Amino acid sequence: MTSADQPDSRPAVATVRGVTAPGVAAVRHRVTDAAVSAGLDSDSTEQFTIAVNEVVINAIQHGGGTADVTIEVGLGAVAVTVRDHGGGMSADVSPRLPSPQTLGGRGLWLVQRLCTDVTIDTSGEGTVVTLSAFATPR
Repeated sequence: MTSADQPDSRPAVATVRGVTAPGVAAVRHRVTDAAVSAGLDSDSTEQFTIAVNEVVINAIQHGGGTADVTIEVGLGAVAVTVRDHGGGMSADVSPRLPSPQTLGGRGLWLVQRLCTDVTIDTSGEGTVVTLSAFATPR
């Protein structure tokens, strides 16, 4: 078998810049397609799509009105990076589950339960959240 006959192991990458609220549905569809291409099962695909949706909406609402979304698909894995250009997250934002009486604040808690890995980098120039999910070997 030559290298031309082997599957390409480089991740496929797509970036959508300037996503606003009306564009979130299109991002969800792209993320779902990417997760399926990576080999995630239907439950994992749905959970990952929900998590990405939550992060994109938060980025738009709290990070300046738009978000840049990069989707990477590799063999058995999908990663999505969401970048906003707001003022960064406040120190009191936490991935812990708030009390039932608290309005809001459940997004990061939910996201961390729906993804294999979540990283958050925040500064005064914006926030970058990267979410990853891996296919379960069959």
